[in-house]
Amino acid sequence: MDSSTDEQLVLKIKDGDKAAFEQIYWRYKDRIIGIVYGIVRNREDAYELAQEVFVRIYQHIDKYQPGTNFSTWAFRIANNLAIDKYRRKRTAAETEFDNDFQANYASGDGMITPPIGLNPERACECAELREKIAAALDTLSEKQRAALTLCDIDGLSYKEIADILNIQIGTVMSRLHYARINLHAALRSYLE
Repeated sequence: MDSSTDEQLVLKIKDGDKAAFEQIYWRYKDRIIGIVYGIVRNREDAYELAQEVFVRIYQHIDKYQPGTNFSTWAFRIANNLAIDKYRRKRTAAETEFDNDFQANYASGDGMITPPIGLNPERACECAELREKIAAALDTLSEKQRAALTLCDIDGLSYKEIADILNIQIGTVMSRLHYARINLHAALRSYLE
């Protein structure tokens, strides 16, 4: 990959350079999947939505404003698509099976098998904690969940989160504060 800036790559994409789009894709793929996964909490949905994010980026590249941060623009698209997907799933009241748990701990016969080096008791504790955290995250509002995911999972600054969510920094701080209080309350019985 060359060391072109995002803005230079965008100009090339606007001129029809498919290699420039591929560079943007590889530069942001993992972070976009992470942002989307943090909201929808399903691996297959995250990969599917990430592809849709890149389709939208390509289709709407003319809407990108030169001089602004490309990553913020791309992450906003990812966040909005993920929240839309989350709302649709929540409205439809779908029940998800934890594919990660199945892939990591269950053998073909359905028996739980811990990874090498992890004793069975510890594997069950880890699986139970993951279930509790996932359930606790589901109790958060989508706005709190988005802020928490962008901050604590993706490691973005308050300013970046504010730009992506198109809100004030104080609102980011407030959402994070209440998200953490609500998460703690949802996990209180388990942690005791």
